[in-house]
Amino acid sequence: MTPIRLLIVDDHPIVRHSLISLLAAMGLPMEVVAEAGNAEEALALAEQTQPDIVLTDLQMRPTSGIALIRQLSQRQPRIRYVVFTASTQEENMLQAFDAGAQGYVLKESEAAELVHAIEAVMRGATHYPAGLKRALDRRQQQPTLTTREAEVLALVAQGLTSKAIARDLGIDPRTVDAHRANIRQRFGLDSSAALLRFALEQGKN
Repeated sequence: MTPIRLLIVDDHPIVRHSLISLLAAMGLPMEVVAEAGNAEEALALAEQTQPDIVLTDLQMRPTSGIALIRQLSQRQPRIRYVVFTASTQEENMLQAFDAGAQGYVLKESEAAELVHAIEAVMRGATHYPAGLKRALDRRQQQPTLTTREAEVLALVAQGLTSKAIARDLGIDPRTVDAHRANIRQRFGLDSSAALLRFALEQGKN
């Protein structure tokens, strides 16, 4: 069996060395072809070593594991990714999923789970914690904005009145009021101030 070629990326040397020792001791058909302490090193080493899977931490400086996955995916689309992190935050799980990671394993997990994730991802499957599935389910259930509602909301965030928004979009002010009311009802916003806060938050995303 051809060994799975791994590139390990973590800004803590002890974590990298422990992973290398652990995988070697288990006698698995896996070969660590390189290790990197940051994303910049990883980009260069991936070009040199052509790994099958990049096993990466998330919270690294100056470039995060999420950014590494995005950048490397553009350069070498055949590489697959397993995130190995201490972060249990749903936002990080969703970002990793959106970036293209096929596996997500917590550092508190047993070694067998990490091995299972690597093998699953190599087969073309995925391996994620239950928390990510719940986060994805919630995201899919969240209400969405229509294109026109998004335009109205962006102008609400600028502090414009309904009349000003209507002039800007070339529609009737009553239509703007209807869009504002629909947004408030759909997202459970109980006041104009809540609508403004929501509009400002959306503008940050």
